Amino acid sequence: MPVISVVGALVGVVVGAVIALIGTNMNNRHTIKQMDRREQLIEKMKEIDVLNLLNKKVNEILQKRDVQLESAAEIEEFQSFDSFDDCMITIDDYIYLQSFCAQNHYYLPTYMVEEFFKNIGHRKIILDPQQVRRLGAYTYKGGRLILENFSDEINSVVQDRKIELKQLRGKL
Repeated sequence: MPVISVVGALVGVVVGAVIALIGTNMNNRHTIKQMDRREQLIEKMKEIDVLNLLNKKVNEILQKRDVQLESAAEIEEFQSFDSFDDCMITIDDYIYLQSFCAQNHYYLPTYMVEEFFKNIGHRKIILDPQQVRRLGAYTYKGGRLILENFSDEINSVVQDRKIELKQLRGKL
């Protein structure tokens, strides 16, 4: 009888250990899934933040247009590009856009950014380097439309990311 009770106790311990392992494994899987979802939420929120910051900078550049064209008109040698579609982007702003996109390339739609820089690069008006230094900006023929379209594309991507974020939150 003592052998049977020892074997019964041993079987009970083994069964209890198996149940504990299964429970721990299920708990770990659940915890890992929750952590993965939280990381996905954080990534989507960072992506939305980066897109909003880029859009904010593009809108700042669009708002600077009038001031820059007025200051450019004061220089006698500069042919004024007063067309509504023309845009001046300061050298600092252009470098900021490039470096911001390079630093945050993980969160930005690469094709959209490359197309923007390709399109804006084709619109650059070639001026004497002395004039560019005096102006402190590059002039882009029809650049305003490209900047506005880029801003609209960013807004549509932000809206898409917000929808994806809501769907991820629903899963949590």
